[in-house]
Amino acid sequence: MKQIYLRYLVLAEALRQSNIDFSGIDEVGKKLLETIAIKSAQGHPMVVTETMELSDIASPATIHRRIEILKKAGLIQVFQTEQNQKIKYLVPTQTSIDYFEKLGKLMASAMRR
Repeated sequence: MKQIYLRYLVLAEALRQSNIDFSGIDEVGKKLLETIAIKSAQGHPMVVTETMELSDIASPATIHRRIEILKKAGLIQVFQTEQNQKIKYLVPTQTSIDYFEKLGKLMASAMRR
């Protein structure tokens, strides 16, 4: 079991270095991206104010900075509904979705070996 997970980590790190520019995105940013992607996949995109309350990840100021970094990197986007322009939702971009899809394939590949 340990070998499967280690093999996955090696493959995932190779993917990170080859595909998406994660420079400037630290572990807090990665965790925030994963949280945003999970909520979006569950059909409940995160609202910016809800995201700022993720005290288990970081302080509100740190989260705000990471949101800006993720937006500039093209990994998340902000959208508003026509019904309420004040509420801003955070969702992963297609780039992020593709990245998570590749990670899933790597995990399956690591388990087959």
